[in-house]
Amino acid sequence: MAIVIIILVCLILMFLGWLFKFIENKKKTSIPKIKKVKEKKVKQKKQETTIKNVHLTVQDTFMVRKELLFWKYLNSILPRRFVAVPKVALNTLVVPDGDKTIFNLVADKSLDFVIFSEQNMHPVLVIDIFDKSFNDENLEEQDPFLVEILSKLNLKVLHILVANDFDREEAKKAIFKALNITENPMNE
Repeated sequence: MAIVIIILVCLILMFLGWLFKFIENKKKTSIPKIKKVKEKKVKQKKQETTIKNVHLTVQDTFMVRKELLFWKYLNSILPRRFVAVPKVALNTLVVPDGDKTIFNLVADKSLDFVIFSEQNMHPVLVIDIFDKSFNDENLEEQDPFLVEILSKLNLKVLHILVANDFDREEAKKAIFKALNITENPMNE
């Protein structure tokens, strides 16, 4: 009798297993399968910006006459291994290294002239020109706070007074001294 009970229990378990599989198959066939679709990376197109109102004006002059004349003078005396660039925005020369507090204070400043090594375009000298006139071409001396920051960045700053009759030889000597040029290197 125990054998009959064991056989009946096995048959009932087999029937329940078959019934369970049958019900599961019915569920699968009645609910459509949702295929997993791989997400394709879609390249985002750059948004086109329509400019309606430009609240900007082109300046009449990029440099006042004294700045232009001094720039020409710089280009005439500097050896070929140096490049003089006028009106360099400080935020193109320095980047914040952690805290942006100081950077934000000086990022909008510009430097009168920066002399770069032509080989690697590393800045080697900042020239601040100023005059003591009170006319339209008044050139102010660089902000002392900015000069201190440039000094801490190991950028030499040279202040040159460019009055109408400034001493070109003295200016050349000061520039050459700041650049560690000891001879007259016109063809270098």
